[in-house]
Amino acid sequence: MVGPMTKPLVYLKKDHHIAWLVLNRSERKNALNNQMWQAIAQLVQQAEDDPEIKILILRSATENIFCAGADISEFDLFIRDHQARERNRLAIRAACQALEDFTRPTLAMITGACVGGGCILALCCDMRFGDITSRYGITPARLGLVYGLSDTRRLVDQVGPAAARDILFSARLINAEKALQIGLINEIYPVATLEQEIRDYAGLISANSPHSLRHIKQTIRRIQSGVRVDDDQSEDIFMTAFDGADHREGVDAFTNKRRPDY
Repeated sequence: MVGPMTKPLVYLKKDHHIAWLVLNRSERKNALNNQMWQAIAQLVQQAEDDPEIKILILRSATENIFCAGADISEFDLFIRDHQARERNRLAIRAACQALEDFTRPTLAMITGACVGGGCILALCCDMRFGDITSRYGITPARLGLVYGLSDTRRLVDQVGPAAARDILFSARLINAEKALQIGLINEIYPVATLEQEIRDYAGLISANSPHSLRHIKQTIRRIQSGVRVDDDQSEDIFMTAFDGADHREGVDAFTNKRRPDY
C-alpha cells in the first residue's frame, strides 16, 4: 500500500476484481470530516459503475487505526452554522446509503479502533473482519448527540436491540472478542494475517455467480426491511435465474468438473 501521505484523505484502489475504499488520514486517526464523507459517496459510485469490480473492501491505509469517528474539530462550526450542519448531515447520509446500497458484496477490514462514524461505515458493509487489537464503540451519548434512525437500525440489524442498547447507552468500547460474540463482526484474525485472510475470503466470494450474489444481497435487505413471505418479485427472481447465463455456466462447469468462469 502506498504511503498514507501521498494519497487523498479517502481514495479508491482497484486491484483486479477488488475495489479497496481506503481511509487515509492517519494524522487524525482517520477522523471523518465533511470532505471525506462527500468523497466516500462519489468513490462508491465510481466502483459501482465499474463492471469489473466484484467486491468492495473498506479499510484504513494504516495498520493500527480504522477510524476514530467524526472530526470533532468541525463540531463548533456545526453548532454555529445550521447550513454547514445540514451539508454534513446530507454528506453522511449519502456516504452511508451509497455503501449500503452497493450492489455487490462489501467487506470491512478493521484494525485498531473503530468508533462512532467509523463503526457506522463498517456497519454499512455486508460483513466485518477485525484483527485481535480491534475495538468498537458508538459514542454519541458522550457528546450529547443522537444518531439517526438509519444508523441506529444498522446497529440493531447486526447485534439486536439488547446489545445495541448496551453499546449506545454505555458509549463504551468493546474488544474484538466481545464484538464477535454479539455479532458485530464476523471473524477475528491476527494482525499479521488479517489482510491475507480478507483477500482469500474475497476470492472465495468473487468465484461465485455475480447474479446470485447481487440477488442474495437484495433478498436479505428485503427481509431486514420486513418482507416475510415470497411475493411476485422474489418468485420472478427465483424462476428467471434458471434462464440466466450464470446458471448455464454453473451447470456446465459442475458437469464437466471445472471451475465456473463468471
